[in-house]
Amino acid sequence: MERKTKERWMELCEQAAVEQNPVKLFQLSQEIIRLLKEKEERLYKPRSAKDKWNANRGAEAPDNNGN
Repeated sequence: MERKTKERWMELCEQAAVEQNPVKLFQLSQEIIRLLKEKEERLYKPRSAKDKWNANRGAEAPDNNGN
């Protein structure tokens, strides 16, 4: 069974694999590159201390008494 949710860049790769028009192929490849760069930035961008705290917010922050 094929995954119902497929990332957009994967769909574009499938289109590029069969594209005959060189201009359209170039456009597809540029869009794939852009999407992958965005994904890379999301996954590997250093997070600020505030972002890390918000991500771990499930644990309550201690009060001034250490509780």
